[in-house]
Amino acid sequence: MKVVAVLLAAGSGKRFGEKKQFIKLKGEPLFQYSLNTINKIDDITDVVLVLPEEDIDRTKVFSFKNVMKVAGGKERQDSVYNALKSVEKADIVVIHDSARPFATEKMFTDGIKNVKEGWDGSITALKSRDTIKEVDRNTVKRTLNREKLYIVQTPQTFVFEKLLYVHEKARENNIYGTDDSFLMEMEGFRITVNEGSALNFKVTTKEDLLLANCLIKGKKPF
Repeated sequence: MKVVAVLLAAGSGKRFGEKKQFIKLKGEPLFQYSLNTINKIDDITDVVLVLPEEDIDRTKVFSFKNVMKVAGGKERQDSVYNALKSVEKADIVVIHDSARPFATEKMFTDGIKNVKEGWDGSITALKSRDTIKEVDRNTVKRTLNREKLYIVQTPQTFVFEKLLYVHEKARENNIYGTDDSFLMEMEGFRITVNEGSALNFKVTTKEDLLLANCLIKGKKPF
């Protein structure tokens, strides 16, 4: 069974102020941390690294696995689609955001295991520990049941052909989602969860980068 990982590192850096996927943490670019983890997973044989088109040739990659570089698209969903179309054949695909450098091997292997056992997809998610409010125009509308709420992360793992199908259908209908699972859910596919972690945060702000540096250096972040 062929398992391919798609590592998304195609952000333009407009909100962050620079291309965060190339920021160095202890001498290594941010995207390389996820690639280092993927390198340790025997099930994964190939990696599609999605990069800004202008950075493809000059980006150095260190990997024990076969790595194909692909140009990203305008939106995250376009980048995933470009990656899927570049794969000739696969049974399972794992999608991961390179801005989450602390995803563990277990998050990858649990997702792969769930799909092998018959699920259409498995998403890394963390059960909400906080009370969540629905707010509209600064007015609190209702309190949601946190027992049923999960904070969604990556990696997310899917049956390859099914994920490609929902992406193609979304393009036909001009539908965009914030993650790949959304597209699968719309078509009625069965998605389960595998355990995430508060440390599997996404580097989105400068404050996140400070926290990442603390973790890398082995210091307590708080």
